[in-house]
Amino acid sequence: MNTFETKAVEHFQAILRKKTVSNSDDPVYKKEFKAFLPLLKKLYPAVFSAVECQLINEFGILIHWKGKDSSLNPVVLMAHHDVVSDEGQQWLHPAFDAEIHDGYIWARGSVDNKEIFTAILEAMELLIKDGFVPSRDVYFASSNCEEVAGDTMKHIVKWFRQNNITPEFVLDEGGAIMLDLPLGIKTPCAMIGVSEKGWGTFTLTATGKSGHYARISNKDNATVKIARAVEKISKNPMPAVLNSAVEGMLENLAPFVEGPVGAALKNVKLLKPAVKKVMESIPDTAAMISSKFTVTEIKAESEKPGTVPATATATLKMRVAPHDNINNITEHISKTVGDLATVTVENFVAAPAISSHKTDSFAYIEKTIKKVFPDVGVAPFILDAMTDSRDFAPICKEVYRFGAFRINNEQFDSVHNANERMKINVFLKSIEFYKEFILGI
Repeated sequence: MNTFETKAVEHFQAILRKKTVSNSDDPVYKKEFKAFLPLLKKLYPAVFSAVECQLINEFGILIHWKGKDSSLNPVVLMAHHDVVSDEGQQWLHPAFDAEIHDGYIWARGSVDNKEIFTAILEAMELLIKDGFVPSRDVYFASSNCEEVAGDTMKHIVKWFRQNNITPEFVLDEGGAIMLDLPLGIKTPCAMIGVSEKGWGTFTLTATGKSGHYARISNKDNATVKIARAVEKISKNPMPAVLNSAVEGMLENLAPFVEGPVGAALKNVKLLKPAVKKVMESIPDTAAMISSKFTVTEIKAESEKPGTVPATATATLKMRVAPHDNINNITEHISKTVGDLATVTVENFVAAPAISSHKTDSFAYIEKTIKKVFPDVGVAPFILDAMTDSRDFAPICKEVYRFGAFRINNEQFDSVHNANERMKINVFLKSIEFYKEFILGI
């Protein structure tokens, strides 16, 4: 590695070693958050001498890099600098030591999401040292509580509203260059999220007769009712829909799929029913086109040993597709379980609107990807998770989710789990992407 690359890796390690765990009430973690911005100012002196920086909602960071033409709408880059805990996990190398082994930096947050956070600052430092000024204003917004669905980004968006600032487009985490894709795709593909799933929690409650088990029939047994209700839910998923984002994804991925499936994807608009049926049969692709229920808890407690409880409940967690809403989901659950159980909505957050993948902004992201990663395909998709970028959707129609790093399924599975790690050369390539990205906006 050259001098710059060595320093960039050292900076990444320093940032990873800060235990910015999403629990600001804990005095240990609060101390880490307080020390975080001073660390950044030490690591990136050129950046913080050229930008305006403010803390929002105590530990959220908003950086404003003024461009040449203030009349142009700004671009917003996003990340989050909080991480989840490593408590109860068995790591091969300590989660917050950021040690290097086999070409990887092993650390909590190395994938989610300090890789993007650090790469953006490294790119800014390089450009500012070279005297570069972007054509338009650039904002870099980072939350301290993304992992716990906190409200820092909402406060940042509120600041944008109060200052009458409308972003041209927003780029947050979400997609990546995926090395392991379904449908037999061997070519790495940069997946750009154009929306993401919402979420909800529903409670099913079954009631029946209470008493000694020998005297209660299955018809009147609340525990049996809730079991049957859960079985019905599992056999009756929400309807699948091939929306514009999914169609775009399939069309873009079609050249990398061999055989009759690839031929069908190239004509997805004409062969929607057949394509949908294939996607519904594969778990990885089924999740892309429908809302998904997961039963996380079933409870039924008797007052006395040997007796049947009068009430039993089941908790359903779900990822909500953009085409669904609280009304049609509640109706679907209620019709599915019938008189076996009643349905209560505990909480619900709808998916944000789908951003078009046929905009100049999307085309620019794709162009930059192709310049830095010429060997990859590019496709829009619906992210099966949640990010802070959803908070920008009410004030910006073009919100995209992409992190400029290659990742395989094993690394992806390490997010929030033990042995999270990032390849050093992948991290360094990310810096190149964000440098090119800022140069052209």
